[in-house]
Amino acid sequence: MGAERAAPAKLAAQAEEELASKLRERATLTPEFWSFSGRSRREAGHGIFAYPAMMVPQLQGALLEDVQAVDPAISSVIDPFMGSGTVMLESVSRGLSFSGTDINPLAVLLATVKSQAYNPEQLSRVRQRIILRITEDSGDKIEVDFHNRDKWFRSDVARDLSRLKRAISAERSKVMRQAFWVAMAETIRLVSNSRTSTVKLHSYPAHEIDARQIDAIETFLRISASQIEQMKDQAEALSEGLRKNPDLRIDCRVGDARSMPAKKDRAAADVLMTSPPYGDNVTTVTYGQHSYLPLQWIDSADVPGMRQELLENTRSIDSISLGGKLKGAVDWADELQVKSSAFAHCFDQLKSHPRNAQSRFVGFVRDLDQALEAITAQLRSNAWMFWTLGERKISGIPVPTVAVVRDLLAFRGARHIETLERKIPGGSKRMAFRNASVETMNTESILVMRGRSYTDLDSRS
Repeated sequence: MGAERAAPAKLAAQAEEELASKLRERATLTPEFWSFSGRSRREAGHGIFAYPAMMVPQLQGALLEDVQAVDPAISSVIDPFMGSGTVMLESVSRGLSFSGTDINPLAVLLATVKSQAYNPEQLSRVRQRIILRITEDSGDKIEVDFHNRDKWFRSDVARDLSRLKRAISAERSKVMRQAFWVAMAETIRLVSNSRTSTVKLHSYPAHEIDARQIDAIETFLRISASQIEQMKDQAEALSEGLRKNPDLRIDCRVGDARSMPAKKDRAAADVLMTSPPYGDNVTTVTYGQHSYLPLQWIDSADVPGMRQELLENTRSIDSISLGGKLKGAVDWADELQVKSSAFAHCFDQLKSHPRNAQSRFVGFVRDLDQALEAITAQLRSNAWMFWTLGERKISGIPVPTVAVVRDLLAFRGARHIETLERKIPGGSKRMAFRNASVETMNTESILVMRGRSYTDLDSRS
């Protein structure tokens, strides 16, 4: 029995070394390869909406190609912090089934639209119908009412967006409506009174708002035309994936990574590829706040997993994400120190700082640890893991996120393969505005791990 188990272990170690060698070789042949400076265009569906802190498609694609070369049997990828679906598109275009979740309904709407092989000619016909309805609509009714609506939208802009909302809502096909809701969401990002230089809601001064030349309808027409062009390539990429794997499946849904149900081995994923939040969303990247205004205008029935309580205020979505609840957080410090020496060291450094700093650190790591427990239960034996991670500061103290995640995964039996460092090229990540927690975040790491090896004695065989 010992020799039988040793053989698979030896093969696993060989595959891990082969992957590490491939990853290192890329950087050896092309210095700064993993930074993808000048090589990170967002096309083929990746650029239909400016979602915050998006992953680099070409980077994730290169990682998938390397792991496929080492392990040709892999067939499925999971991303529990899916965002707008970068990993999804890169996976399915390579014939890999995909399962992804995100706590933000707008992110899941974006990923859902990216998962569809739209017919460009049909999209163009729908766009023409929307234009006709807008032209024939002389109504002045503003279709939405929410707190501070007039702060974020000039009245003329709100009226045009209302005409647009009515025109899209009149489409019979939900799949088509969803596509054009995404175009409207990107329009709202550009025509609202919130600055586009930050993912937080931060309004222009009153005199600038009055002076802005805004045409919401024209903006929508330009964006929707551009998106149709992107969706041509998106359809080709999805069709290529189906040619490679006729049994390919895509599942995108709203969900909390901390409460994902365990998978049976037959349905467990071969590859985990993800990028969790870099800290609590309120003080790092405010994904929910960035989504607040578009979600006010889109018909909620067309947004996967949408609940009205998520729009109670601008922080509602961010407050339910990792680190969003700080009450009692420090009580978890002892347990986390046992699991991670990197956590213990950072927590000790923060003891001389205000208790809120400790709470923010522990609260986020506590929630991340709970997420890792649920996420690893989704993976098959010896699953491959790729974690794109950034590190922030709390009260001036660097938070060693990479080392903490590595420790927490090792605690669960995972093995370290390689850690890749990359510079974040200018403009590739949309971080919070004037935020000391992330203003120095100009590098990322890709933590490459391999999951626990399950034996016949484990419950998952």
